[in-house]
Amino acid sequence: MSVIIFSKTLFEMKKHIITESLEKALDSFVIWTMSGVREVRHFHPSGLAMPNGSHIQRGGYLAECRRNAESFTLDDGVHGEQYRFLDYRGGVIVLPMDVNAVELSRNALMDKVKRIVMTYGNSLRKGRVVRKPLNGKGTEHIGAYSVGESFTGKFIGDKGEVYGEKSLSVEVSGLSGRSLLRLAEMLADVFMQETVLVKDLNTGKIYLVKPIPSSEAVITL
Repeated sequence: MSVIIFSKTLFEMKKHIITESLEKALDSFVIWTMSGVREVRHFHPSGLAMPNGSHIQRGGYLAECRRNAESFTLDDGVHGEQYRFLDYRGGVIVLPMDVNAVELSRNALMDKVKRIVMTYGNSLRKGRVVRKPLNGKGTEHIGAYSVGESFTGKFIGDKGEVYGEKSLSVEVSGLSGRSLLRLAEMLADVFMQETVLVKDLNTGKIYLVKPIPSSEAVITL
């Protein structure tokens, strides 16, 4: 009996690993097909590409990229121990500092971001945003979120957009990479920004995301 139970457990473990691998591969493929999404491979504060200089120059450049990539301070209430059992880790979306120039107070701006996140979360629960996970558990949802200033580094985007310590950001747990990027597209659209900055905690990758009308973002893939 113990041999049968062990074999069944081993089978379930293998099934879970295969399913998880398929999920990640599918997620990566969908992200790759999103035309308004660009992965930032070298997250240097200046936004510049790697120099063609000496090994020492390149080494210094890459060290600055690593330090900058670690400048996302996560809210334990969103990404802490209570959410470690979620299938998807979510991530951080950072708005350019130009958003501060809109004719809204800081509190009104934060409230507007919260309303967008809640609307997106409701759409997820109704199955209107993305596909159900392959595991059939339907465990992709916004577990928790917070709005504030969680990016302490600096980055300059393709069009000169500046991201820094005063940038408004939203931290979200429970979303896959593609759902996180869809939410980022909606935020970029609503606040009329060239791009927003995204740190995907599922993969550790960083992206620049262009806007897409929210009516197009709320779709089933």
